[in-house]
Formats: sequence, C-alpha cells, structure tokens
Amino acid sequence: MEQRTKIHQYENSAETFSKKKTELFGAIEHFLKTKDELVNATNQTTNQNNQLTKEISLLSKHLREMDGWRCFQSDLYYISSEEKNWYDGKEDCLKRGANLTIVNSNEEQDFLKTYDEVWIGLTNMENTWKWIDGSTPTSSFWAYGKPNGHTTKYCAVTSKRLDKSEWNDYPCSSSFKWVCERTFLK
Repeated sequence: MEQRTKIHQYENSAETFSKKKTELFGAIEHFLKTKDELVNATNQTTNQNNQLTKEISLLSKHLREMDGWRCFQSDLYYISSEEKNWYDGKEDCLKRGANLTIVNSNEEQDFLKTYDEVWIGLTNMENTWKWIDGSTPTSSFWAYGKPNGHTTKYCAVTSKRLDKSEWNDYPCSSSFKWVCERTFLK
C-alpha cells in the first residue's frame, strides 16, 4: 500500500509538474509576444522621434531666418524698415527667398493695413495690372478713382485711409517700404 501511495504521489507530482510546465511555457510565450510588441512600439517611437527631430531642426532653421518676419495664416511676411523703389523692393524679397506680396483675400488686405503704405506685387507694365507672378487680380481694393489710367510704369501700394485699407498707384520709381511674402515651410 505504501508503494501504491508513493506511485500515486509520483503520478500526481508528474501531472502537477506537466501542468506547471505548460503554464510556464504559456507565460514564456506571452512574455515573448509582449517583448515583440514592445520592440515594435520602441521602433515606431524611435522613428517618430527621428521625424520630429528633423521637423524641429527645420522649424529652428526657419525661426532663425524669421528675423523681421511676421506670420499670418499660412504665410510669412517681411515688412521692410527702409524705403526704396518697387524694383529694389522686389530684389530684396527675392534675396530673402520670397516675392512682393500678392493679396488674395480681405483678411490679408486687413492684415497689411497696419503697415501704412507699402509696395505690393501689383504692377501695370503693359497697360494691364498684373501680379508679380503674371496673374490678373481677382480681388480689388483700389481707392476711389484709382487706378487713374496712367500709361507709364505704375506700381501699387496698399495703404490705410480712415481705417480703410485700399490700394493706390504710384510711379514704380517712388520710394516706399515693401512687403515680401513666402510660404511658411519653404
């Protein structure tokens, strides 16, 4: 009987051991799966971190270049501190990786009115008013009686009169401040 009890205990121990072994293999399999998921998550986080680092670097570069630039909607604007003719303003904008501004909306026109009279990218070079990119204006903010039909080379400034923002035409050789515009992430 004692032998039988020992055999029974042995069988119970073997069965318990087998169950524990199965449980441990299950736990190991779960831990390995969790480890793989964590490695994948770490790799994704590392990739995201690298991408964010690149974006921070690019934004830092743009911020360093922004001295004197103002952000409005999705564009950057540079308002000169000196006065020059339209052509010199255009050249300065090009050197800054921009161009004289093209006014596309009432909001943009309202934004510009805070800068008194400044050259914009609108000119009458061949008896037709065109933006600096060659397009024809789709909006117009001309002051009353403007443009006044000059056939010589005339350029436009945006100005504020009685808290109303409007355009005026002047000979391109006149001196005004100018406003450059460029896309934010360029």
